[in-house]
Amino acid sequence: MQWSARGRRAAGLLGALIVMPLWAGLAATPLAGTASRARRTERTTWDSVFSAAQAGRGETTYKQLCARCHMETLAGGDEAGELTGSAFMSSWNGQSLADLHERIRTTMPTDTPGVYTSQQVTDVIAYMLRFNGFPPGSVELTHTNDALKNIRFVTAKP
Repeated sequence: MQWSARGRRAAGLLGALIVMPLWAGLAATPLAGTASRARRTERTTWDSVFSAAQAGRGETTYKQLCARCHMETLAGGDEAGELTGSAFMSSWNGQSLADLHERIRTTMPTDTPGVYTSQQVTDVIAYMLRFNGFPPGSVELTHTNDALKNIRFVTAKP
């Protein structure tokens, strides 16, 4: 069978109309899969993201380094903000633990910021989470930025 030039153009157009949406769908699939994998790997503060032992170390570190300004009750002082209660919880709600870690690491203590190690900050965050009623688990919170980015501070229990 011989096709005319007009028939070949029509067949080519029809083929393009059929193939293009399929091709676009296949091209979009990896991105959709990546987004769903990211949602599955994101955890919240309710997912037992720290251990009880780590929170214990954090409590010791907090009392040595932080309580002088933020008080032993985490209620804050004259210029130091509270680390517990509704104002603290709502100000961090929805943010990542990486944001909290970075804030503490780069701004505390206010008289000599940046002197605390990443591990000290991570342990103190574990203590703050336990103090604020979040459940401990069997695995310690890690101070790698990628891991902390995937944990959201969520105040309301899902």
